[in-house]
Amino acid sequence: MEHDDLATVIQKYVAKRSGPDAVQQEEVQSSTSPNSLSIEERFKLLRSVGEECQTEPELMDLLKRKATFNLYDGFEPSGRMHIAQGLFKSVNVNKCTEAGGIFKFYVADWFALMNDKMGGDLKKIKDTGMYFVHVWKSCGMKMENVRFIWASDFIEENATEYWTKMLDISRVNNLGRVKRCCTIMGREEGNLTAAQILYPLMQCTDIFILQANICQLGVDQRKVNMLAREYCGSVGIKYKPIILSHHMLMGLKAGQAKMSKSDPDSAVFMEDTPEDVRRKITNAACPKEKEKKSAKQKELQGDDSVAEEWVLNNPVIDYVRYLILENSKGRHSIEVDGLTYDEADSLERDFIEGKISEKGLKEACIERLNQIMAACRKHFAEDKEARELVALVEQHKAEVQREKDAGTVKAAPLRSLQVFTESSASASVGVVFAPRPEGGAVTAEEVLCVLQGLVRAKKDQKKRLVLWCEDWSSFTLDRMKGDLKVIAAYFGILGEAVKTMASVLKLEVEVKLQSEEILRNPNMYWISVIDAGRKKRQSSSGEEPMIGLDEVGAHLPAGETLSESGQVVSTLMHVADLLALCRGVKDLTIYSDASFEKHHSLGQKYLQDKFDGKEVCIPKIDATCKSLKSPIGLTLGEGESVWNSKMKKCYCLEGELAENPLMDLLSLVVSCQLLDTSGPLLEVRQKAEHGGDKDYLSLQEVEKSFASKELHPSAFKPAAQDRVKRALAPLQQLKDAAFKKMCTTVDTFIKAQSKKR
Repeated sequence: MEHDDLATVIQKYVAKRSGPDAVQQEEVQSSTSPNSLSIEERFKLLRSVGEECQTEPELMDLLKRKATFNLYDGFEPSGRMHIAQGLFKSVNVNKCTEAGGIFKFYVADWFALMNDKMGGDLKKIKDTGMYFVHVWKSCGMKMENVRFIWASDFIEENATEYWTKMLDISRVNNLGRVKRCCTIMGREEGNLTAAQILYPLMQCTDIFILQANICQLGVDQRKVNMLAREYCGSVGIKYKPIILSHHMLMGLKAGQAKMSKSDPDSAVFMEDTPEDVRRKITNAACPKEKEKKSAKQKELQGDDSVAEEWVLNNPVIDYVRYLILENSKGRHSIEVDGLTYDEADSLERDFIEGKISEKGLKEACIERLNQIMAACRKHFAEDKEARELVALVEQHKAEVQREKDAGTVKAAPLRSLQVFTESSASASVGVVFAPRPEGGAVTAEEVLCVLQGLVRAKKDQKKRLVLWCEDWSSFTLDRMKGDLKVIAAYFGILGEAVKTMASVLKLEVEVKLQSEEILRNPNMYWISVIDAGRKKRQSSSGEEPMIGLDEVGAHLPAGETLSESGQVVSTLMHVADLLALCRGVKDLTIYSDASFEKHHSLGQKYLQDKFDGKEVCIPKIDATCKSLKSPIGLTLGEGESVWNSKMKKCYCLEGELAENPLMDLLSLVVSCQLLDTSGPLLEVRQKAEHGGDKDYLSLQEVEKSFASKELHPSAFKPAAQDRVKRALAPLQQLKDAAFKKMCTTVDTFIKAQSKKR
């Protein structure tokens, strides 16, 4: 059966069992009340699901406020489903839906891609996800109020809301806090790639975009769920997501706090044969003596106490407690060595006291597990679609393994945004990255700093001149206090001003807003962001590069040190921006000042290492543009009289060039070629004792004369002010309603921040 047919089969199945809205993945409310259960009974049912609840009063309040509510859990379609994910999850989902919940399964194909599952092939990952749906069907999961949502589709359909939420979560959390969540990937904090910082940020985002009232995941996910609750406090969201964390079944081997998919003997898997079950349970650890709870166990359970606690780490009894005595068909009992148990505590006590044997316990467990799993085996033996789906997934796994064994893992296709169309293949492009807002208004000096780069690009005979405005990067860096409206106004002002000045020089400039470009193909863009920071892996072309946290820290703009998660995200975005700009063009040069040279060079190195000029051009960097040491601050939107006053009052010590704002500004105007070169640069009128009147033809003459004190500030300032004023006159003409509105937005923000301070 073809992939598309399988997809149709599963979607029809889900639609039939869950209603048509499940296919569209929309917010759904149950058409019926949660039967006749009282609020207290619903609370008890839900609370029995969780080994931990944050918090019980909030859970009770939710049930009082809502007849129906949303729960969520996510899973990576990684090729195998262990028994906890199949049987145990079915038990918990049925309890949740009986209590009035709509259970949303988030099929995290995006995250599986990030973790290299199924060879990083999204098609194979989706096939595996559909196999999981069939497993749950066979386990007795009641599907009426269950929704399956594909992350890759859902994210694309909700791109603006999703990615701005992710960037906002990054904005308000420092790097240390996010790194502590990375154990959800099984990674240690000190061994992280840059892309792995995105994982908890995206998982936290899922909670809000899915509108989950309850996070019903394992206790090993509590750190990222707590991050979501903390985020609510940071941004003023009234109702925090409730955490209802289920127990993590132990691994079957001694010392395994939880099961591992990478170790086939650490757990019973849903596709295991009766012989597999017997072998695994027979060989399982089955101690009688209690042990001190380990640090790993405490971490998994969210136990922050320092007090010693002694527990029986017996995985066989764990299976009996959570899979046999209670499953999707209801509560049950088990007979061991002639004794019948309907609850686990007495069974554990009798086992410790020697009233039942290890052999008897294991035999009973094997028999009951195989009875429970018989329905699953029957479904996959008799259901044609399920049988074909299993065959397809097994084929995928075999292909991935063969490629690994043969060392022929295919390089992933180029997945990224492409700014320029194929018709631009012969184009030579010059790019200036707009300055990121620092909290103040747009100034004439910032406009000139951008303009000088564009002038250099034209001089280098670049056919397309681009001003790239990193609005979403600025947002996650908390520029303008993370106010997207103000950030948009800032870049709107800057873009209009640059185009106005460029027109004086007869330059055609394309102003491109990062967010608008991203939203043309968001999935491809964010995949390229993830790829930029992924771990090294073998491919047919060798070992692909990675960008680690150390590399991010070493390549930040001058004056920055790595402390915020937003710095990691924005750095990976910067690399993805360069990749998007370099696709489909002949050559590209970035024009900037020296402070951003290292930042640009990280992207340059990544593209060189990854592509070697074969699929994208490698950008050149011209970091010789001037940067103002001490700007005057000629704010756009201010009147000419205000500018005149600022220039007149600016610091200008006789003979001082190192800190001379007006001289810097004049130098910038000259480098932008905004002055009429048919006459002298400056026409100075001064007293005879200061050398008398003099015309200066070049900036070098002016600087030399000023440094020697031949040119006095009282004569220099009015002459320089006149030349600068004439050069910047077009900026004073920007007075249309839209421009004024943007200026007002930024000005209002600045005044509000000043009042807060």
